[in-house]
Order: sequence, then structure tokens, then C-alpha cells
Amino acid sequence: MKKLILLTAFIFTAFLTTDSVKAQDGFFSNAKTLEKGVGSVALQPVFLTNQDDFMFIIRGGYGLTNSVTGHLKLGLFEDETFFGGHFETALNNSAESNIDVAALVGVHSYGDLGLKLGLNLSTDLDAVSIYSGINYQPLFIENNTNHAILVPIGFDVHLNEGFDIMLEGNIPANDDARYLEAITFGTRFYF
Repeated sequence: MKKLILLTAFIFTAFLTTDSVKAQDGFFSNAKTLEKGVGSVALQPVFLTNQDDFMFIIRGGYGLTNSVTGHLKLGLFEDETFFGGHFETALNNSAESNIDVAALVGVHSYGDLGLKLGLNLSTDLDAVSIYSGINYQPLFIENNTNHAILVPIGFDVHLNEGFDIMLEGNIPANDDARYLEAITFGTRFYF
């Protein structure tokens, strides 16, 4: 309980102390949740193609239960810092079908407060997971709300039990999401 209180305090402090720039983090994962007690760390370079800019994200994940994973992320963008967290919950798993489905709910801050609401679908072809879905990221900017909707499409390649590489494209589904158009890749380590 003490760790949860400290984590919550850290998240709210980060939200209140960041500056305003527009950024996003996509899915960067297939729709499988981590098993209870399993953790992960990921390194994710992001090329914001419409902004012609670069961002670097460090991610952490932890299996809270066998069907719920908690995620935290810290992004560096020029002299700005992006911070966010979300929960991912399995709606089904491949034991029931060939398609995994997960829902994502979270918050992020890059000066302005934003939400992350997503539906992630994936399927495995041997050691490669192919994933896509819908990623709605409303950003609350002063007296306006930006309603960005993205369609992430990605590949998660499982090289061995403790190491994956990923490639993802984030395609804007509406005008509000054009600034979030991105190509991202990176690695994830499990422990």
C-alpha cells in the first residue's frame, strides 16, 4: 500500500510540473497482458513525422494480475518531459481464439493533461505478433479539447523469452491527430 501511495504522489507531481508540448506514445505492444509478477522495461525512439521531430520514451510495465498490466512511461522531447501511465486489461486471450483483445485506460501530461483510451487487437504468427486497434487521446488544452484518434499498426517480434523488438506506425484517423503521426521502434526486456 505504501508503494502505491508513493507511486500516485509521483504521478501527480509529474503532471503538475511538466511543460506544454504535443506528444503521444501509441500502443508499442501487442494485446497480451503480462502475467502476474512479470515486469518489463522498454526503450522507444519515436519519430513524429508530421512535426519533423524526435522523442525518446522509456517504459515500464508490471503484471498486476494475469489479465491486468500497469504501465508507466517517461518521454524526453527537446527540453520537455512527457509522463504517463495506463492500465491494460485483457478482454480475451488466444486460448479462447486466435485474436487477443485488450482495453487501455490512462492519463498523460506534457504540460496539458491528456487521456488514453484504446482497444488493441493482436494475433501471433509464430514469433511475430501483429497488432492494431484504435487509440483515442483527448488532450485538454486551456479552453479547448483536442480529440486525436489514431490507428496504430505494429509488429512485436519475440526473439527469446526475455527480449522483444517492436516496430509501429501511428496513422491519424482525424485532423486533430495529424500532429501525432509517428513511426516508432524499440526493444522490450522482461524480468
